[in-house]
Amino acid sequence: MSLEPVVDEALKLLGAALPAMIEIKKRFAPGVPTVSADPTQIHQIVMNLATNSAHAIGDNGGVLEFALDALDMSPDLVQASAGLHAGRYARLSVTDNGCGMGQAVLERIFDPFFTTKPVGQGTGLGLSAVHGIMRSHDGAITVYSEPGKGTTFRLYFPAVEDALPEAPPARYEADRVRGERVMYVDDEAPLVYLTTRLLQRVGYTVTGFTDAAQAVVAFRNRPQDFDVVVTDIAMPGMSGFAFVRYVRGIRPDIPVIMTSGYVRP
Repeated sequence: MSLEPVVDEALKLLGAALPAMIEIKKRFAPGVPTVSADPTQIHQIVMNLATNSAHAIGDNGGVLEFALDALDMSPDLVQASAGLHAGRYARLSVTDNGCGMGQAVLERIFDPFFTTKPVGQGTGLGLSAVHGIMRSHDGAITVYSEPGKGTTFRLYFPAVEDALPEAPPARYEADRVRGERVMYVDDEAPLVYLTTRLLQRVGYTVTGFTDAAQAVVAFRNRPQDFDVVVTDIAMPGMSGFAFVRYVRGIRPDIPVIMTSGYVRP
């Protein structure tokens, strides 16, 4: 597949999800090779990196740039790039002009549950998930940052030179008449926004929450208003497991789907 249309689609969704004071730019070079990748996970990469950059930029506003280009990795470059081998790559770069990071933070940035955000504003799983996705694609991710000068992530996807012709994407036509009612709970506000929009597009009625305690109150007040509950596992204040115990205590028959952003390497 080609990365450009997938990244471009994700950026269109992000344009509505990120604060208006953040300007999104894109720079796609011609001739970027095709890769073997999972479009859903590419969306997850874009969303997680953009959310991380939005926190780094803060309320004063700034610029977030996505760039795609091709790179021929020589043996000399391979020695300085752990996890890569010689050959051709499609490279996705994500740059922000936010607060940046010092060396102590950079050394732990991909560790699961490591975060510099205040309590209640993140679980520290976003960058860990991106790192796991890149390893599962036989690629790599690097980061360069300085305090006060912003951050650049570079993601390397091995090129697939003998790609098959791309078939038209299969379209899932949901039964828009039924409109099953979904309660969706996750502490990441951009993820709640994007997932709500995507599920509504295919015919579901979605009520989203970023606070599990508030979701419990809403479910207790109107337990029959929901057909299924979808919840993240790792959330501040109340874990997904604890949330499900409350929900099942109120309505034992409610179907539950539990999700996690942590991809094991």
